[in-house]
Amino acid sequence: MPEPNDLVADLAVVGHLVTSDAQYPRGEVRVRDGRIIAVLDVPSDAPAEQRVDVGEAYVMPGVIDPHVHCLSYAGEGIEAGTRSAAAGGVTTILEMPFDQEGPIWSVSAFNDKLARVRREAHVDVAVYATVEPGGNGISQIAGLAEAGAACFKVSTYHTDPNRFPRTPDDELIEVFAEIAKTGRRLCVHAENDEIVRAKVAELHASGELDPRLHCAARPPVTETAAVANVLELGRDTGVKLHFCHISTPRAVDLVQWHRSGGAPATVEVCPHYLTLTAEDMVRRGAWLKCNPPLRDAEHVDGLWERFRAGQIDAIASDHAPWPKHYKDRKNIFDNASGGPGVETLLPVTASEALHTRKIDPCELVRTTATKVAKAFGLAGRKGDLKPGLDGDLVVLDPHREWIVDGAELHSNAGWSPFDGMRVRGKVLLTVSRGEVIWDGSHLHSEAGRGEFLAADC
Repeated sequence: MPEPNDLVADLAVVGHLVTSDAQYPRGEVRVRDGRIIAVLDVPSDAPAEQRVDVGEAYVMPGVIDPHVHCLSYAGEGIEAGTRSAAAGGVTTILEMPFDQEGPIWSVSAFNDKLARVRREAHVDVAVYATVEPGGNGISQIAGLAEAGAACFKVSTYHTDPNRFPRTPDDELIEVFAEIAKTGRRLCVHAENDEIVRAKVAELHASGELDPRLHCAARPPVTETAAVANVLELGRDTGVKLHFCHISTPRAVDLVQWHRSGGAPATVEVCPHYLTLTAEDMVRRGAWLKCNPPLRDAEHVDGLWERFRAGQIDAIASDHAPWPKHYKDRKNIFDNASGGPGVETLLPVTASEALHTRKIDPCELVRTTATKVAKAFGLAGRKGDLKPGLDGDLVVLDPHREWIVDGAELHSNAGWSPFDGMRVRGKVLLTVSRGEVIWDGSHLHSEAGRGEFLAADC
């Protein structure tokens, strides 16, 4: 053990430590000047300005959520989205570029958003940029990377012509090559546009009201075909690809096959694809509408098998905090897709992972923090309990039971896709750079304390 004088800390947290590669049932993390100075297998009696003993609760690295849309609906904003993150043990978010006011595909728009992050954020934020289709956007890529974009995002599906347009294949190859020069990762919403649009038109016109028609309009092949296509298009460019919100085991397998050949590709899944199925839409309807859609139980089980095997690189909320009136239309196709989720990411995932699927807690840490930090150029500061990294911690009581009620969460949305779900796993404490910002019932941070994070690529 280091000398006591070397362990003098601003904050010491004692509990069941879970790192990316070890567990210490009665360990201690010590933080000074915002950084971890020691991770101990037994507590020290060295001085600490604040000491917190959480008993048998897990002390883990703060969660990194790589997929958050704070501004897809302007009524949420960075402030509410990061407030909700803090209450859920998420100490870093990667903020998406498809905002209601317009996409972040110019340096001026990026800088405007950066200023907003610095005014509003409760937790640390890395920021995505996107590329305007039509050819002109490619010239902005280098400048966006220089301005601090952690990564880029494009879509193979045409969600909206202004806010979230499709990038066609011929242009994708050029985009891949240009982004590869920056060293940034390119994240892809992978769904086959032609198949989805044809099926949506057909089923919407039928007038039927079964909410599962949304799933029928986007069968698994719409995801796997798009993933395979993107992997092949990017193969010779050297671009680092990341596949967002994957819902099918086969898509994970396709990424793994390309990875075995040297492709620098990563994949994320979301808590809703790990805990809900298409049949849940019969009861919950449009509240569970998301893109890609929920799948059947076989797909859920298959994703967990790949989680256990270490083939999932990130758990992402895809936080899309639509107000309730965006989700109350009778015809499923007339409702917005997605829902709030940054605050429930850890407890919902941990509940299923630790208790039902018996996942190693270290794998949970790797998938919610360590591998995410590595994929997005943040590993120099984030992602584990290691000396020198930021003092970002979450304390999770894995046995505390509670029932999700979106009205009690901290997003402005006021609802949750997981409303009514009984969860085993409660966030008791969130620490960001050595500062307690959530104590299990109250927020202790102010807007603007969060830092903008530039990727170290």
